[in-house]
Amino acid sequence: MKQMNGHDETLPRLHLHAVEADDLAVLSAAVASATVKRGDLGYQKVRRRFAFVCNRYRWEDERLQGVAAGGSRIRAGVQINDVNRVQAQGLSNLDGETVLELLSISVEMLDAPAARLTLNFAGGMTVRLDAGCIDVLMDDMGRPWYTPNQPDHGLEEPDPNNSES
Repeated sequence: MKQMNGHDETLPRLHLHAVEADDLAVLSAAVASATVKRGDLGYQKVRRRFAFVCNRYRWEDERLQGVAAGGSRIRAGVQINDVNRVQAQGLSNLDGETVLELLSISVEMLDAPAARLTLNFAGGMTVRLDAGCIDVLMDDMGRPWYTPNQPDHGLEEPDPNNSES
């Protein structure tokens, strides 16, 4: 049994395939707070495929919650198929080594089964993908590692005593 700073590493790797909006919501939650280098985002026009490799924060790893301030990350590949068009906002002047934080993947249904998928990054940067259908795969790769940092995004917990929260 492998150990990760004293914690067993037996949590299974995720392998997700989203083919409808509800599936994509689950996949989006799994990649929330993933870090990805600008140079690792790629579009293969001939294959109509957009893909990237990221360091995914494992929100599902509850073993470290309450034990330490950190958590674990794992390399993951994300592949979005049947992409007809790609539009990026705020990424063109970044070099390939710039690290981005993926906040979510959102979907807008067009003429079914067509969809517009948007990768939303911290800092207001986006990648919008027009696709013939929702066909998104995410696969964890390799071994996870401990990180002392848990994603925060500067959001505060709502104050239960404040009725405006």
